[in-house]
Amino acid sequence: MTENTDWMYLSNGEFIDIHKELLPFDQVLEFFKHVEKEGEVKEYCDGANAGGRWIFQIYNREFIELLSNVITKILKGSKHPGPVLEVMSGDGRLSEFLNPLVDRTIITTDAKTGRDNIEHPKWVEEIDAVEAHSKYQPSVVIMIWEPFYSSTSVELIYSGTPILWIGNPASCGVSSGISELPSVQIDSEYLLCRHDNFWNREHLSRFWGFMNL
Repeated sequence: MTENTDWMYLSNGEFIDIHKELLPFDQVLEFFKHVEKEGEVKEYCDGANAGGRWIFQIYNREFIELLSNVITKILKGSKHPGPVLEVMSGDGRLSEFLNPLVDRTIITTDAKTGRDNIEHPKWVEEIDAVEAHSKYQPSVVIMIWEPFYSSTSVELIYSGTPILWIGNPASCGVSSGISELPSVQIDSEYLLCRHDNFWNREHLSRFWGFMNL
């Protein structure tokens, strides 16, 4: 059977922006299998796509539903009235996907350091993660793909606020010691990232919840 790849390209031959809309897991996986077959995963995730978008964690409908369910469970079990805070949010797409599913204000922030040439929308607030935590006193913090040398996650974990950390431990906060802290580890086939082997389904990102250390 011939693989139908027409939907994966624009008319000019450029790959679509896989985060333009929230697609189901099977469709996203099919897309990245093809990109991997073409040997272009790194280039694609470094902005060689129709949106010029840098991609680290790869979103799909089932993953977003899983994450929103975890957030909702934390909010229901807490009396804290604060918002959900996303730090180091990049282009803010995660918050946009979560907003319809989470019954709490989501504050989207990034220090906007210029790292990786990410195009930050104006509505993403320019503020450091620690400062944002102090300013908003959130009920839960979401952190996706913490930078390689960062240890901010550990600082926030010891604040006592529940932290949802998602990333590849070999590339995110590698010297922070975060992997040695007690956490709730949420394993899911819906975790996809730029470092995965899509054909062999070797997923390298991790979803850890840190609750009130």
